[in-house]
Amino acid sequence: MVWFGKRKSKQDALDQADQLLNKGFTGMMLKGIIPKEHREAMNQSLEQARQAQMAAEGSVPITMTAVVLSIRDTGKLINFDPVVVLELDVTEQDGSRYPKTIETLVSKMQIPRVGDRIGLGKHPSNPAELVYMGLIG
Repeated sequence: MVWFGKRKSKQDALDQADQLLNKGFTGMMLKGIIPKEHREAMNQSLEQARQAQMAAEGSVPITMTAVVLSIRDTGKLINFDPVVVLELDVTEQDGSRYPKTIETLVSKMQIPRVGDRIGLGKHPSNPAELVYMGLIG
């Protein structure tokens, strides 16, 4: 409940986390305290959370489908949802098919299994990167 001021969106929270981690005084302090590989892992988690947010908002259209060939757990969690590595057989709208491996955040309520069809979209700022959009029924 917000009485004074504006309600912050989830995107604002992600931007604030990015700013604290990478910019200003706190970013400089973290660079001196936290090893580079750990900061890179935190930045990767922020990017996966952004992708999940875009998929949930519907701001990225489903442009291709894929069949899950295998799934591996990375051991990482974001808000108790697992980050997994999916090996996929991707089918584009023009019918072309190719294998692709992506690391993505999935809902623990809808973890894809081998043989499931999923939707994929192209990342708005990097079209070569695919965004996991969820299971297709």
